[in-house]
Amino acid sequence: MRQKIPFKRALPTNFEPQHLSLFQNALEGSFERAHAVMVKNATILQDTVFAPGEFKFYSKYTHRSNLGIPQFSKRVANSVVKSWKRVPHGIWVIDEWSANYFHWITDCLPRVWEGIRWTPGAPVILPDSYRQISYVEDSLKLAGVKVLFFKSSQNLWIDQLIVTARTATFPNFDVELTLKSRKIFRQNPDKSPFRKVYLSRKRASKRKILNELDLELMLIKRDFELVSGDDLSLEDQIKLMSETKLLVGIHGAALTNMLFLPDGAKVLEFRNESDVNNHCYFNLASALGIPYYYTVNSSNNADSVVADFTIDLDKLGAVLDKIV
Repeated sequence: MRQKIPFKRALPTNFEPQHLSLFQNALEGSFERAHAVMVKNATILQDTVFAPGEFKFYSKYTHRSNLGIPQFSKRVANSVVKSWKRVPHGIWVIDEWSANYFHWITDCLPRVWEGIRWTPGAPVILPDSYRQISYVEDSLKLAGVKVLFFKSSQNLWIDQLIVTARTATFPNFDVELTLKSRKIFRQNPDKSPFRKVYLSRKRASKRKILNELDLELMLIKRDFELVSGDDLSLEDQIKLMSETKLLVGIHGAALTNMLFLPDGAKVLEFRNESDVNNHCYFNLASALGIPYYYTVNSSNNADSVVADFTIDLDKLGAVLDKIV
């Protein structure tokens, strides 16, 4: 059964009418989502779920688009030479995007919460390769959720598997489950938030800021801390965010950390003047009820996922003056 979920989002706090086209597609509408299903006597073949009794693959739950007959056939053929492991129960929460930080935190963890509703205490089932992604195991440990890793040389037979569905279509969010993530992970700071944090992408291979040095000098003069999320464990990132009153960054996974900000904190995103489609961090701020600010900047590509930006420092200074 699919559920239609309407949304209506407020404009950014510092909205200027000439920028309506940048946000118009994200302000009001709806999306549809599926819900978790219980599959008895399920098998996990590589990266998808197969129910022999139903002779059915659940690829719409395990992949962004359904697999075809050639892909199914390949997984069945490969399973012949693998060993089998039997598991009494488990929860499936991933697709092919899930190893990315943004998608793990905002897509997979809400699926974990839904799975636990069905079978409290059941482990999340993950490929062994996910052991190498520190924030995956760290987040589950912090949330008190069990995990069971399986090897690429194994097939799993699971007596009762909860196969969760994506809780929202990208780039939307299920507000209730997003707030649940915040409640589980957010720390209560000992003192009022005091940090102003800029999320640097200086070492990134894409989405770089071409005038990074000038930007950093400007922000340092305004008492900002320059932070690279890659240098911090998940727990350290959560602690840092708990002490942050203003978070600034370009479109990138590190902005996902707004999830851990305290009440009253604000977010400022560097937007691409040519991109009217990438709204995920505006949408996330809306779901969390965080005041969202922005500046509009030139770039070398209309797609913010691959664009390098030149930040309008004059405009940024004017917006920062209004915030602080």
